[in-house]
Amino acid sequence: MNIPLNVLVLCTGNSCRSIIGEALVTQLGHGRLKGLSAGSQPTGQVNPGALVVLERHGVPVAAPASKSMDDLEGERVDLVITVCDSAAGEACPLWLEPTPKVHWGIPDPAHVSGDQATVAAAFEATYRNLEERVGALVALPVEDLDAAALVAAAKAIHRDSALH
Repeated sequence: MNIPLNVLVLCTGNSCRSIIGEALVTQLGHGRLKGLSAGSQPTGQVNPGALVVLERHGVPVAAPASKSMDDLEGERVDLVITVCDSAAGEACPLWLEPTPKVHWGIPDPAHVSGDQATVAAAFEATYRNLEERVGALVALPVEDLDAAALVAAAKAIHRDSALH
């Protein structure tokens, strides 16, 4: 695999989960993995809750932007992780390139309503969910894995997640 491994975290709106995932991949990847994110129907703005949870955990975010998959045209992508929540009836984006793909379904904290503590708890749960999975991905010997082994390992990470 190419190093850094470019990991695209893909969801519908590209405002919360994929933004958090992109930042975690880059931060935890320490130069071995680089995070990217996009959405099939980008909202056009990053949800402030995503930025707050990242800041609370000391994860830097350079210039977060809600962008379309089309904005990544020409970018090398080595692994696509979709994070849409099909259990909630959310349509997953379809990445048409012949890139290894895996699905890590995670509820969207942007759809949580209630008081400030309830909403903050939803963003924290999303952060923890992604942090656990990305941490396990980073721990893999990605330099030595072919595409099929990478996908199998990433699927196992989702399946074995304590937060699944």
